[in-house]
Amino acid sequence: MRVLEISDTDQAAAWAGKWFARWGAEVIRVTSPSRAPITRAAEIALHGGKTRVRIDRTLSAGRKAVARLARGADVIISDLYPRDLDAIGFDTLGGVRTRARVAVTPFGRTGPYRDYEATAATLLAAGGYTHLSGDPGRAPLTMPGPYPYAQAGTLAYSVALASALGSSGCAAVDLSMLEMIATLHQFTDVMWQVDGVVRSRHGNRWENLCPTTMLRARDGWVAVNILQQFWPPFALWVGGVELEGDASLAQNADRMERRDEVEALCAAFFQKHTARDLFRDGQEKWRVPIGYVQTFAEMREDPQLVSRRFWRGIEVEPDIDAPDTAGIVVPGSAFQFAGERRVPERPPRPVIDGATGVKWRSAEAPLPRGVASSRRPLEGIRVLDFTRIWSGPLAARFLGDLGAEVIRVEAPDGRGPAIVPRGTPGYYPDGDPGEKPYNRQGLNNKLMRNKRSLAIDLKSSEGRQAVLRLVAVSDVVVENFSARAMPSLGLDYEALSARNPRLIFLTMPSFGSRGPYRDYVGLGPSIEPLSGLTALMGYSQDEPRMTVQALTDAASGVCGLSAVMTALWQRGRTGKGAFLDLSQSEAMAAFLAEEFVAAQISKREPERLGNGAWNAAPYGVYRCLGEDEWISIGCVTEAQWVALARLAGRGWEADGRYATLEARLARRDALDEAVEAWTSAEEKRALTRRLQAVGVAAAPVQSAPEWLSDPHLEARGYFTSLETPDAGRYQTDGLPMLIDGERGYAAWTGAPGLGEHNAETLRLVGYTDAEITDLAARGIIVDRPPQ
Repeated sequence: MRVLEISDTDQAAAWAGKWFARWGAEVIRVTSPSRAPITRAAEIALHGGKTRVRIDRTLSAGRKAVARLARGADVIISDLYPRDLDAIGFDTLGGVRTRARVAVTPFGRTGPYRDYEATAATLLAAGGYTHLSGDPGRAPLTMPGPYPYAQAGTLAYSVALASALGSSGCAAVDLSMLEMIATLHQFTDVMWQVDGVVRSRHGNRWENLCPTTMLRARDGWVAVNILQQFWPPFALWVGGVELEGDASLAQNADRMERRDEVEALCAAFFQKHTARDLFRDGQEKWRVPIGYVQTFAEMREDPQLVSRRFWRGIEVEPDIDAPDTAGIVVPGSAFQFAGERRVPERPPRPVIDGATGVKWRSAEAPLPRGVASSRRPLEGIRVLDFTRIWSGPLAARFLGDLGAEVIRVEAPDGRGPAIVPRGTPGYYPDGDPGEKPYNRQGLNNKLMRNKRSLAIDLKSSEGRQAVLRLVAVSDVVVENFSARAMPSLGLDYEALSARNPRLIFLTMPSFGSRGPYRDYVGLGPSIEPLSGLTALMGYSQDEPRMTVQALTDAASGVCGLSAVMTALWQRGRTGKGAFLDLSQSEAMAAFLAEEFVAAQISKREPERLGNGAWNAAPYGVYRCLGEDEWISIGCVTEAQWVALARLAGRGWEADGRYATLEARLARRDALDEAVEAWTSAEEKRALTRRLQAVGVAAAPVQSAPEWLSDPHLEARGYFTSLETPDAGRYQTDGLPMLIDGERGYAAWTGAPGLGEHNAETLRLVGYTDAEITDLAARGIIVDRPPQ
């Protein structure tokens, strides 16, 4: 496959190109002479194996050279701003073999924000993430690293593959990073839409679970995520039989009322032990979800990552920015193919000036044309979805959104009990569980769109036989149970592939299906500190903070989609299925590739910079007029700094203390105080508009009700509403892209009722009505949880 990457940054297109190059495509990357200098770390982390060409697109000859390369490409991906895409005639690039033309921009190519400047921080602010992280009473805390770009690039890679493999024509994709962030909320939107609750900041605590937090150990920090079923062993470990037997703390609601007391007990115990010992003992002796904040150096030696050969060697030439490159490694991808031959990462090639002599090397024939519409490129693909919670359901939902037939294989009691008292928390419309609470739960309904429901008892031989018959006529299985769950049911890859050698089987355990942590218990809040993200995030070096959003799940969901698409691409070449082993902790670690390489080059651990950036100032989150109102601002060029200074009217542009970037970085705290003294008298949306009018990246820090009514998202038709059998019509997040100018909502279906498609699903594999009636009578299939 030939992929043309057109970009002047190391952002979304660079990530998409990285994955294409990693999995065997020929990638030509085109940049302009005027692009900002690239860091050595970004070059090593993102551009290995690509042919890199520098072409001046402002010249007629340069545009013709780009057009020539585009005519030979199967996929064209760009993250240029909309105005720059228009200038190069992006919509007309390509030739007869081109199957996908993907534009990844901060806000999309239409709408009132289309030409707004953006940074990762302003996108996270506008999309509702920043509002959720940090401490009450302090500035919201921006998630560090390239998360918006890595997620958008991975999604662009996946959609480009879906279009290239399935569409009958050339798909024009308009992917918005803001919409992608809005899509990747777990339940923040549901809390507001169903319960009218605005989720906000709680430090390292989760606001509805106790203890779910991060606390000091003797030599570091540990994070726990103690759901109700984990409390008895956790209490016995931390407080002995006295705490385990304390009926007054037996339920989460009781512990929430005495949260400070419970956390103090935990902290006293944790501070007697090292973080590593707590992690090992908690997992191996007590089987509770616990993690700890790993440094980058510790991650390099982490037994699980080493065992799984996550780190990939790369041979790069030393230069003035990286005089010692011996032994540098880069993260692998979030998933591995069974039997994959692990080879060293390909190093970045020198940049070629001008396109003369640059041509496609591969002689591959054009891809065979698919039969699906460009708006639903996965039509004809059948997926069996065995997932739960967030990461797995999200991956399967993306497959359904793109047109695949997704059959959710559910346990009879997987949605909870048949009867729930009124007033029980659970995101029920109007707070009422109703007669069928299992069909009214808001988070379930959000993640179950575009799926059918088969509610079947897999512990019964009849249930397993039905699944095996379905496997024989399916393309993909997705599951995110523990590593031992599917094998214990006799439904592991060996058993399923014996029925269908073309089957693609994606498993998504917390730490992967092999390695010393294989059987460890992991949930988002306990996995995140192990991924490297918490080594970067915090108000200062001594104040680490979690995102409190379980974003390893979101990363895993998008990476899970990319895994399936990669395997479908490989199956088209080999005719064979695949076993894909995805680790949730490795998904987030893979997104920090540039940060890991930078730490190795500098031979220093990264610093927690709060809301700042190492290469820009002012860059932060600043108070605005009103209660808990904030704005994110990022000046990444000298021109933006001068524009902001002149707009503020405080004479900063003529102040020698701030004359250079180096001077501003040296006086970062004083500069931030000065900027906030100005912004604190300004309304955040009005100030955003004024800053954007002079070319400065800025965005209001938005809460759920704000981004759920954002005028740009509404203008682009991002939101939609769907009907459910027992919860009525509800607004939902949408598809974060337009494909040929549409989102395909007309074909979407709302969340199904439990077991709603039992009969039609079993008829697919030859069950008679009498057999289906018998299975229902014996409780093998259900449409209501057992009493």
